[in-house]
Amino acid sequence: MIVIIEGADLVGKSTLAEALRRRYGWPIVKIRWALVGDVHAETRGMATATIKLLLALDPDVIFDRSYFSMWAYSEDPSFMPGLLAEFDHVSAQIDVALIVLTASEKELTRRYNAEPDEYFSLEIILRANARFRTLPKLVPVSLPMLELDTSRLSIGEVVEAVESFIG
Repeated sequence: MIVIIEGADLVGKSTLAEALRRRYGWPIVKIRWALVGDVHAETRGMATATIKLLLALDPDVIFDRSYFSMWAYSEDPSFMPGLLAEFDHVSAQIDVALIVLTASEKELTRRYNAEPDEYFSLEIILRANARFRTLPKLVPVSLPMLELDTSRLSIGEVVEAVESFIG
């Protein structure tokens, strides 16, 4: 089983990933890359490498973010729909679940004011959060997806919903 947790910064991805790691014993993979050149080419490379690795290994793993995040964080995400559709090569063959976490603007603002993000401004996080809400329209139909609003649920409720979803 591959669990991909996506969402803007401050929505609880890492907290959920850690809870699932404790429950299932699966490793957490955090893919981060420094965009130093052509954003589109680098993201395509990361997407291709991710797809090929998952197909080759078929691991039990939790992704605390994946290349899907570029849909929300890229200044120009127009190149992403095709890359998202390519994930069908994985989800059509391997058990995968996509968990998309979002939160209300008010809650993200509260969390940011309590502990500012070291990488992104509140404006960028709010924009990404809004884009993550549109992600369901872009992912392959072969990829089971669960959307959860973490401003309305406790971490226990989020974990329970995810465990029920992935079986």
